[in-house]
Amino acid sequence: MRSVLLPVDGSKHAFAAALYVIEFAKLHGPLDVHVVNVEPAPVAWQTHGMEEEAIRGHLTARAHIVLKPVLNALNEAGIAHKTYVRQGDIAEIVVALAEELGCDSIVMGTRGLGGLAALALGSVTRKVLHLATKPVICVKAEND
Repeated sequence: MRSVLLPVDGSKHAFAAALYVIEFAKLHGPLDVHVVNVEPAPVAWQTHGMEEEAIRGHLTARAHIVLKPVLNALNEAGIAHKTYVRQGDIAEIVVALAEELGCDSIVMGTRGLGGLAALALGSVTRKVLHLATKPVICVKAEND
């Protein structure tokens, strides 16, 4: 593992994935870390009357709030990283960005829902696992 895509959504599971990447780098040496936040595309009724620029500004502001704790942890650990903000289908963008950037793996948080719960709710992690052609490391937060 030398080049990692780290999707971040503001959850404790995503933060646990970031801590995994930090510990891996401490044990195995430097990594190219690419941190991404993907905001779902807004639904038309949610943005009725808003200009496209205002919508993008709102989503970008939310993304920076979500990214901040992970970026702080990477900075404190001295791990260089690049940050990306995208909009659309989360799993599809994560997989496409990993390919585009030449990442050799994806490290992401997961809530660890099993069976029917995951099927009923739909799982971004499950979809990434299905679409990805490279290793996906799923990290679950402790005490969950």
